[in-house]
Amino acid sequence: MGRLDNPELFELDSLDMLGTLAASAETIAGARGAAAKLDLPFPNSAIKNVAICGMGGSGIAGDLITSAYADRLRCPVQSLRNYYLPGWVGEDTLVILVSYSGETEETLTAAMQALDRGCLAVGITTGGKLGSAYPARGLPVVTVPAGLQPRAALLHLLIPLLEILARCEVLPDVCADLDEAEQIARQAAENYGPSVPDSHNGAKQLAEALEGSLPVIWGAEMTAAIAQRWKGQINENAKSPAYWAVLPEANHNEIVGFQQMGEIGPLTTIVMLRDPRQHRQVQRRFDLTRELIEPGVRRVVAAEAEGETTLGRALDLVLLGDYLSIYLACLRGVDSGPVELISQLKERLAATGRSPA
Repeated sequence: MGRLDNPELFELDSLDMLGTLAASAETIAGARGAAAKLDLPFPNSAIKNVAICGMGGSGIAGDLITSAYADRLRCPVQSLRNYYLPGWVGEDTLVILVSYSGETEETLTAAMQALDRGCLAVGITTGGKLGSAYPARGLPVVTVPAGLQPRAALLHLLIPLLEILARCEVLPDVCADLDEAEQIARQAAENYGPSVPDSHNGAKQLAEALEGSLPVIWGAEMTAAIAQRWKGQINENAKSPAYWAVLPEANHNEIVGFQQMGEIGPLTTIVMLRDPRQHRQVQRRFDLTRELIEPGVRRVVAAEAEGETTLGRALDLVLLGDYLSIYLACLRGVDSGPVELISQLKERLAATGRSPA
């Protein structure tokens, strides 16, 4: 019997993050159609490029889409995580502003710039200033359910974002992808839920492999943004440092950092996020990189995506990472819910008296 087979450990999950994960299939089903009634006051032909603006748990939805659908996007799409919009964003740019709270100051600043520039803009939020002040300036908004931590609301944000891009013909129809996503989410709850014993639960096993180590998450192509998601989930849920990088770029620099790790080596666990449809040279790079660095680190572990569609495979790995991050929090004896340092930082920024919009 593994440590994570003790149900008392899950009492640390004060916000029931595990319960939110268990309902992922229902969340997808409920979120479908959220953007269908949105009145888009511009023709699809007006869109020449797309900027998706968001931070943290709100911003990762755009990153996942640009990674998963890179070969199916019908115009340039970039995920932006900053206050300022780049110079190429203009009247023919669809700017999608994603802020779960509606109060993210970087996203509100980007919203103000987008409207001032006459961009084609849409918001996705629970409310806040983005949902209350900006519609009067002509911003159509998809309103999503409130009451969650932004990182736990990924599916509430991701599904409407996909639907908007499909409605605008930036993406082809995503109905089949969403059908499989529901199946993948249901399977994840059956495979990784807290009642599934350690011996048969890959998420619990990975959490135990990462306990007491510094996780370094590597992705490539479709799994690049998923590596970023895993890193963020370990940071916020497990309250632990974690880092991420992308192959093949890491083979041109980061790999050398593992040559003489000294005392850091035994503290480092490498996680390789693999997709069976990655470029064959990327597959070889993962294998060869593992051979070269494994002797100098604590361990190297791998997780491979399963599913027929790109979205399905992406969600398979996303949910695995979400579960393991909460299990890692339980092993470390911390509550996965509150993010006190983020709250403290926002309070100190607000104390300056500066308004983002």
